[in-house]
Order: sequence, then structure tokens, then C-alpha cells
Amino acid sequence: ALDRIGQEGVLFERSYATTSRCCPSRASFLTGRYAHVHGVLTNKPKVDFQETFPTYADELQEVGYRTGYIGKWHIKARNQASKPRPGFDRWVSYEGPGNHFDQIFDVDGVIVPSDGFQADVLGDYAIEFLENQPEDRPFLLTVGFKSPHVPMTPAPRHANLLDGAKIALPASAYDPVDSLPFFYQRIRGNTDRNHAIDSAADYVEDTRRYWELVLSVDDNASRIIAWLEEKGELDNTVVIVTADNGQLLGEHGIQQKGVSYEPSIRIPFSLRYPPVTGDGGRTQSLALNVDLFPTLMDLCSIPSPPPSEGMSLVPVLRAPDQIQRSTFLYVGPQWNNGAMDERAVVDGQLKLIRFVAADGAQDVLFDMAKDPDERTDIIEDPAYAKDVQRMRAFMATESKRVGLQ
Repeated sequence: ALDRIGQEGVLFERSYATTSRCCPSRASFLTGRYAHVHGVLTNKPKVDFQETFPTYADELQEVGYRTGYIGKWHIKARNQASKPRPGFDRWVSYEGPGNHFDQIFDVDGVIVPSDGFQADVLGDYAIEFLENQPEDRPFLLTVGFKSPHVPMTPAPRHANLLDGAKIALPASAYDPVDSLPFFYQRIRGNTDRNHAIDSAADYVEDTRRYWELVLSVDDNASRIIAWLEEKGELDNTVVIVTADNGQLLGEHGIQQKGVSYEPSIRIPFSLRYPPVTGDGGRTQSLALNVDLFPTLMDLCSIPSPPPSEGMSLVPVLRAPDQIQRSTFLYVGPQWNNGAMDERAVVDGQLKLIRFVAADGAQDVLFDMAKDPDERTDIIEDPAYAKDVQRMRAFMATESKRVGLQ
């Protein structure tokens, strides 16, 4: 089902989270703003971003859409717990990152237990939302699956299904620690949290279970798509598949998100809506999580949409060969109360990463065309001097544009 949306719609082969961490990225999807703007800087935010920034749900609800949020929210601030949030007519969520099994839900303010695998229960609630949809109103439904998040405990029907799959450690898994940028050396050496690979066997086990968890998302996406198709509404509905962040699965000897390596900041993004996407296609134009908000506003013809650091992807949806964006600024999440600042510029196939900490600073450069695994820092190579100058200038001007110091 997930592949089908990419094949029949437009698949953005290079889509990115502007901050690769769960809560900051989710708030960016909802508001179209960078994390430092909406204020959700960590997975335990201190601010309620909805007190200041409208979400796509607010905007669509205001013009008559019936709105629903079903699944993982996790962006609570202060004492919100899992209570219903503004902008949604239907609310089914839970406390924190949740559990894969027997999840306790908050359903429109009422605590409701459940039995079974969470992704399947979310699928049930999604179908129920669609079944109760009035024919004379448009709808917005966001379904946030926990999978493939830790713990690596897939649905029983998928458990051990991939035991025979051949899984190899990434080429960079055993790169010397001192070959990494200094901040990543610290992550790999952090014994307080299990970010480093203990053994090849453990890595293979985790990776198989990770992809088995993805199968539960595919199953339930299939149910939703089948319902729309059966009712004759699939081609009238914008269907989007995406995720809040990527995940290092052993690259550079790390299992982690929130760093500037490609597996961490790259996310899936595909959109199917035949009136705009036609027969679909693939595009190399960069898409960002902050683009979702303005894209929905454009598709739904919302007049005078609120500000966003992103841009509408509709021109690319209509013409996938068009390159609308080839450069963007990544801003790392807040670690250790802001003691480490990490930013990156992706410019075509080049990536410049800057680390600034109290005890030092470092710029590194990767040429992903020649070095797709980002293993060789070429910042001192004179052949790239002009590229470095250009990318540093972009980092400065784009940081200013989006309101960073």
C-alpha cells in the first residue's frame, strides 16, 4: 500500500525533516514552521505551540472540514497529558510514545482501553472515522502510527517473518571512531544510552524487527486505501505517506536519529491525488516537512494562509521534472539544553555540517555523489573551496531568513 501511493502519485526521492527528532518534526508538519520558531525543541517541550501557531487542522476546520487525529501525538507540554487538542473534531491518542500492545487511548476526552496491536487498533479507529463521515462535508484525517519505533516488538503475525532475509551491516558500521566528526564520536561512545552497535547479530535482529514493524503500517494503510477505493473516493482524496524522521540503523556504528547523516534526516514523502498528480512520477526536487502545511493550504484553496518557512509543492506535483528546490538548511535538535548546536546545508549532492559547542567547533563536508555513505570529510580539499564558500554563505543567509541567530 505504501509503495502504491509512491507509484501512482508523486514520490519525492529526496525528502527531509528540518529537525530530525520526533516532537520537533511533528510540530513542523502541523505548522509549517522550523522547530526554533514553533518552540518545540525537544521531545519534552516546555511550550504549547498551539497557543501561538495555527495548524493545518485549524485552517481546514475553519472552512468546514471535519478533522480527525488518530494515533501518536507526543507533543504535549506541561500537564496536557493525552487530552484532545484544538483543531480536531475527532481525537484518538495516548500518553507519550505509547505501547505497541494493549494501548490505553484518550478518545475525545474519555479513557478507553484496547486489546491487541496498536497499529491495528488505529486502523480500526481510522475506518470508523471514515464510516461516520457526512457525505456533504470534506474531511482531514491524520493517522500517526507508532511503528517502526522501539521497542522492536512487531505484531504477532509479522514476528520472525523476515528471519530469512539477508541483512548486512552498513559499510560504515566499523569505521574508526576518530574518523567521525567530534560530536558523533561522543554519541558513539556514550555508554549511558544504547546508540552504538554491540554486535553484528544484535544489529541484524533489530533491523529485521524494524522492518517487520513497518509491515503493520502497510497493512493498515492498505485498509484505509481499500475503504476509499470501495466508496469511490480514492481519486477524490489527497493521500500522503510520510514520517517524522529517519533512523540510523548501524551506519557509522550508530543507531540514532537527530544527526545530520542522510539516514537520519531523510524521510519518505509521497502524495497521490490524480487531479493534480496525474499518472504520478518521481522527482529530485527537495521536499521538507515544513512544506506539508503550505501544500495542503494550496491544494485546498485556503485564502491568505498563515506564514510558513516552507513552500507549496503543488508545482512539482504537477510537473515532477521541475526542480523547485535544490538547497536547504537543516537545524539539529536541542541536545543537553542547547550545549551543542548543529546545522547543515544540503546543496545538490554536497552537504556541509557545522558543529558548535562550548569546547570547540567543526565544519565538515561530504560529497554524496562520490561518497554516498558520508565517510570522508573533504572540507580541506581545495577543489571544493568555492563550494564551501557558497554553502557557508547560504547557511548564514538562510539562518537569518528563518530567524536563527
